[in-house]
Amino acid sequence: MNIKHSILASLYFPLRFQNIIRKRFKSQYSPRLRVLLYHNIDQIDESQFSTQMKWLKKTWKFIDLAEFESILDGKLNIMEDSILLTFDDGFLSNRKVVENILNPLSIKALFFVISDFIDLDYKGDFRQFISNGIFPLMALESIPDHWRNMNWDDLKFLLDSGHSIGAHTATHAKLSDLSNKELQKEVVDSANKIETKLGINIQHFAYTFGNLSSFSPEAMELARKKFKYIHTGLRGDNANTLSNWSIRRDAVTPKDSLFLIGSILEGGADWLYEKDLSIYESWGNG
Repeated sequence: MNIKHSILASLYFPLRFQNIIRKRFKSQYSPRLRVLLYHNIDQIDESQFSTQMKWLKKTWKFIDLAEFESILDGKLNIMEDSILLTFDDGFLSNRKVVENILNPLSIKALFFVISDFIDLDYKGDFRQFISNGIFPLMALESIPDHWRNMNWDDLKFLLDSGHSIGAHTATHAKLSDLSNKELQKEVVDSANKIETKLGINIQHFAYTFGNLSSFSPEAMELARKKFKYIHTGLRGDNANTLSNWSIRRDAVTPKDSLFLIGSILEGGADWLYEKDLSIYESWGNG
């Protein structure tokens, strides 16, 4: 754990205590709505991930996508601190986590998948695709052989298990680098393909990489025409979010300590993202 994470983790109990005090005085407190973001989870990390889920269930309510949408749409009042669980990219490990951990714990999740990644069917393609797009800073030889994609049957299994599918572009391209024609392929055509293959209507889209420099006003405009809900990678509480196209998400990993994740959910890092969120939202309000 780096120094910044160590400091943030150390703030968990003060932040938690502060929010408990506020909760006692309801006029100064409203329940939080956070979205957790995970990616690939290796088998060696499953136990830690399971521990995180069980620990979070003690103080947070995991909600499904229908509840999350109803809250954002103003049709359902949020009565307690709630979490929507999401995964990006569509690694095969996600299905294993569903089978081994999420289904037994009755936790439903939203999986944002990359359409071209789903189609890959042999090892060389997996590693090259991951190195080119998903983790462009990783050399090809550093990509583990066991990092694979979920295929269409795996996604149907997730749907049959009560989980949900969202769109995450065609190739995991950095959207701010693309032309309008390329954006059409990555944002719209990729989602259309998934809808056709699975026979579903996709209303949720997640930007790749998650940071403001990877977004663009053009990508936002196109995404808003196709999707009702747009997810960023910028941290924050969604209980008071004014737009469905500015959903905050907290990226974490199974290797993160419980106190680090707890501190993030208590809002300990939100202030770092306020400026970027303000810029991003100005694109949609202009």
